[in-house]
Amino acid sequence: MTDPNSPGGWAPLGSQPSAPQPSFEDEERAMKSGRGKMIAFGLVVILAVGGLMAFLMTSGGTNEYGNIGRQINGMRTGNFDEFWTCALPRANLRTITNNQQIRDEIHERARFSASRYAQLVRTTCMSNLNDHVQPLDQLMPSDDLQPGIDALRASLRALIDGWTAYLAYLDGLDGAYDAESPQASTLVGNIARAWFDYKVAHGQLNDIIRTHVAE
Repeated sequence: MTDPNSPGGWAPLGSQPSAPQPSFEDEERAMKSGRGKMIAFGLVVILAVGGLMAFLMTSGGTNEYGNIGRQINGMRTGNFDEFWTCALPRANLRTITNNQQIRDEIHERARFSASRYAQLVRTTCMSNLNDHVQPLDQLMPSDDLQPGIDALRASLRALIDGWTAYLAYLDGLDGAYDAESPQASTLVGNIARAWFDYKVAHGQLNDIIRTHVAE
């Protein structure tokens, strides 16, 4: 079996779903009216971010919404996306459109070697999330963007906290990693929830920004 924690050695393996979390899934279904819409939402966000970035880069640049848009999309690409590229070696992030896929990808790597995966994420990947915090805190958005920035900040901090707790759990394992254990399932579920919340907050911010930049 190839090592999924090596950037040059990962090839997708058959994943095993983690223990179900009905309350989380119910919340997701309510937010996006079903898994189908949530998957479509993920694909739309991927395309929309690229389109908006191109539009913002070719705009005059004097609009304060355009400036904020360039900043948050730059952070998304340079920090959030870079973290996931590092934490999920060789995964095709464009095909990951829902939190179950995130859970499966994380479990797969931890199942191969929990200690090596913890070391990879802690020493190589987490700096991308940590470097996201200060620039986001320094933004001075307009009133209509502030709630979205607050939601983005909350999801980022939840993501950092979620990974910190999960890495501590991996470090403390005595035996083999069990993706279906209640603790592993809960911890990875918290990470997936923060990932999803970040995507939603980022998409909503871009919707507002696009409206004003197009004026």
